[in-house]
Amino acid sequence: MPATPEFKFEILDPVVHRRDEFSCESPELTEFLRTRARKEAKSRASACFVLVPVAHPGHVAGFYTLSATTIELEKLPPELVKKLPRYPRLPATLLGRLARDLTFKGQGIGDLLMVDALKRADENSSVIGSVAVVVDPKDDHAAKFYGTFGFRPLDDQKMVLPMNTVPEWLRLGKEDDA
Repeated sequence: MPATPEFKFEILDPVVHRRDEFSCESPELTEFLRTRARKEAKSRASACFVLVPVAHPGHVAGFYTLSATTIELEKLPPELVKKLPRYPRLPATLLGRLARDLTFKGQGIGDLLMVDALKRADENSSVIGSVAVVVDPKDDHAAKFYGTFGFRPLDDQKMVLPMNTVPEWLRLGKEDDA
C-alpha cells in the first residue's frame, strides 16, 4: 500500500506554485487558479490558499479562497437570527472557490480544504466579525458536499453555516480522523 503523502497549506505564491499544471473538473475553477487568483489576491479581493504535497511544494493539490461578504438578516432562518444584532446586513465570510486537482482525486483533498477553510474562517471571525460562512455551490454535487459540513440553504443559490457551529464541525472532523 503506498504511503499517504503529507500536505501543507500555504498562501498562493505565483513564484513557487505551478498554477499552469492545475486541472480540476471545473474549467472555470481551473482557469481561475491559473489566471485570476494571483490578481485577486494582489488586489486583496480574496485570499487564496493552496494545499501542496510536502515532497512537491510546487504542485497544487487543491485551493480555496476566502473573502468578506454580507448576508441579509431577513434571509436567515429564524432560529439563526435569535442571538444576532438586528442590522439589515450582517458580516460573513465567503468561501468563494474550492477545488481539487484531478491528480489527487479520491484522496480526501476536498475534506482537507474544507476543514482548513472553516478553521481559518472561525479563527478570523474573532478578529474581524463574521456571523457565518457562505458558499455558492456550482452544482448539485457541490451543494451535497457542502451539506455534509452542515451548510444549509440560504436562498436559491447560496448556502450558509453559522459561525457559532463551526467549532463543532471541526471537532467532528477530528473525531473522524481518530
